[in-house]
Amino acid sequence: MINPVFLRTFMSLVKTNHFTRTAELLHMTQPGVSQHIQKLEAQIGKALLNRHGKSFELTAAGDSLYQYGIQQAQAESELLNTIAEDDRYAGECRLACSGSMAMQLYPELLRLQQRFANLSMSIEAAPNAAIFERVKTNQSDMGLVTQPITDPKLEQTLLGEDELCLVVPNGSKSSWESLMELGFINHPDGYHYGIQQLEANFPNEFRGMESIPQSGYINQLSQILLPVSQRLGFTVLPKSSVEAFPFPDKISIVELAVPVNEPVYLITKKHRSLPKRYQLIKDSLAEQWGDGKRIGCDNGLRKRSATSL
Repeated sequence: MINPVFLRTFMSLVKTNHFTRTAELLHMTQPGVSQHIQKLEAQIGKALLNRHGKSFELTAAGDSLYQYGIQQAQAESELLNTIAEDDRYAGECRLACSGSMAMQLYPELLRLQQRFANLSMSIEAAPNAAIFERVKTNQSDMGLVTQPITDPKLEQTLLGEDELCLVVPNGSKSSWESLMELGFINHPDGYHYGIQQLEANFPNEFRGMESIPQSGYINQLSQILLPVSQRLGFTVLPKSSVEAFPFPDKISIVELAVPVNEPVYLITKKHRSLPKRYQLIKDSLAEQWGDGKRIGCDNGLRKRSATSL
């Protein structure tokens, strides 16, 4: 049987990728961490790390053990949730959504946690495909996505809409030619958003995202509009994300002839009963998106006509 104390040390080491930080995190000495890894390697009979200087990479055995540790942690969490009393106002709530939705929803969820001290909120920001997978594999209990599902293992509920915005540097021209000169700032959902917005408003010019020059890529939501503000490209984002940008005077939302509003779906795993506390999450989401409301509000961002030159 794998020693659980040694396994915990190994999992922490892989996450921190640093012996000293692992020792600090576990209130151990650095030699103590090394000793736990050595004993674990002796127990398994395989090297777990390929050391090079102060750094290391996992061996095949180390990677297998790390995946095993993740599965054990998930199984333990599910076991504790199953055997614990189903208290409406206590326990961990695990939700996955896009980064833009996380920025909008997290303050509301924290207010719930302030009201009910025994609740804890775990939010994972991820693109749609990753959210589908997280809910299917029980890594997250609920997800918010902007694409309808076709997987028979999942079920969805339409919550409302989030407006998609074509964003350019402030003062830039917004003709198709000008957009092509700027180039596209891509992000994890960039092509998904871009296809919807550009296909609807530039049907004669748009030939697919692959035909548009790409000026950059960033997977950090808070940074996507930074290159746009520095006149390095344009992008497409939900309005809730645009309104969170701290330098609104440096960007403009293009006022398009055909507004595109993206549906927002709540997804859960079919036939999987969730604890009562998740009703609080559903109620909070209903308040924000109830009756087909659109997320976000106007913050005075300048708008430019799509035909302006």
